[in-house]
Amino acid sequence: MIPNVLIDTDVMLDIFLDREPHNRPSKAVMALLGRKCFYGHITATIVINIFYHVRKHLGKNNAFQCVRDLLHMKEIEIHAIDKMTLLAALDSGMTDFEDAVQAVAAQFAGIDMIVTRNIRDFQNAPIPALTPEELLQKIV
Repeated sequence: MIPNVLIDTDVMLDIFLDREPHNRPSKAVMALLGRKCFYGHITATIVINIFYHVRKHLGKNNAFQCVRDLLHMKEIEIHAIDKMTLLAALDSGMTDFEDAVQAVAAQFAGIDMIVTRNIRDFQNAPIPALTPEELLQKIV
């Protein structure tokens, strides 16, 4: 069975901002997505976060291009964040609200796991979180 994976903001930013040494495993994760080894998912919040950080580091035009490229990736499904998701995130027991929103949205969408470098903030998540390296080991 092909797993459904939520790709967290930090993994995407490793690629868009070419952040060493994290860009290599993050690019490898995206290569697996391109080979249809898993189904990719993000939330609308992740798109907004990517724009914010890319604009801050590379300027507004690059931020718009990154978001445009992301939105045109057929391999990635984008999920909305609604009031029910936000309320459940508040009650999730997770300490970081933004990560709680991602985890609850993933759970509601039936996603199997989250790929992130920020494992610590996903300790109480309703679904497992793996680093890019762990995901690569699991899928390959």
